[in-house]
Amino acid sequence: MEVIELSEDNLELYADIVGPDGAENIGREFYRGFVLSSTGEKADCAAVWELLHLEDDDKDTEARIEALYASSDKAGEELIDRCSYLFEEDGVCRSFFELPAGDEHLPVDLLERSGYEINKGEGRVIVTTLGDLLKLPFAKRKKVPSYVRELGSLMVRPFRRGVMDCIYRSKRALMEDLGTIPMSWFEQQVSSYVETDDRVSGFLLVHMCASGRLKVEVFTSTESTARWDLLNMMTFSVKQAASIYPEDTEVVICRRDDDVMKLIDYLLPGVNGKDVYYGNRNEERKD
Repeated sequence: MEVIELSEDNLELYADIVGPDGAENIGREFYRGFVLSSTGEKADCAAVWELLHLEDDDKDTEARIEALYASSDKAGEELIDRCSYLFEEDGVCRSFFELPAGDEHLPVDLLERSGYEINKGEGRVIVTTLGDLLKLPFAKRKKVPSYVRELGSLMVRPFRRGVMDCIYRSKRALMEDLGTIPMSWFEQQVSSYVETDDRVSGFLLVHMCASGRLKVEVFTSTESTARWDLLNMMTFSVKQAASIYPEDTEVVICRRDDDVMKLIDYLLPGVNGKDVYYGNRNEERKD
């Protein structure tokens, strides 16, 4: 089969395979993707993943697989073989995924036979709507402190300083390429930040995805008051979003770590993630 590396130049041909939001990530610094095709056009299989810790000498490089598609068992075998080769090329020590359990094109059996330890359970990602968020107690709070502001009121330089400070000081998982993403990539009126002693100490950064969903990409505060900061930013951003977008707009929140999971579960009681297959395996490395 022909190997076709995904790029911004050919995404239109394969966006229906990897999904509009997955396709949108191609071109970002640490994202990789390819399709294998027996015809040169139609994809027989495809994969998209993000490399983690690639530039961190203190951590092993990992690959977070975000999309897998195989049209047949034979295509699935070639897909996994190609992924293994590319992971080895990039020095990946471990690969892992969390993908929808209802996807008929996800080669679960092949992945398991290829060494992935696979389980089924609730996913970390939750999807709700603005209308449902507005019904929750935190969104009905009338006042938000003045130190919580919309991202659009911040200049680029203090935004960059705030981002670098959060990357350095935050105990929460952040976007791998946060340091290189332009401020304009985030929704200016919906995203919010916290200012403490004339410096940015927390962010709730929202991106409008190609699918039309609002996705919370960054949700962090570096202060001892982090819990209140996160609550206040959540209230502020939901109210801002509701003043701009219709109530049926979908909102995607990834509970990236245990602290965020606990807070989101508290703020959004009864809102659960969909069933997923999650798996991981150790990869072979070049000597």
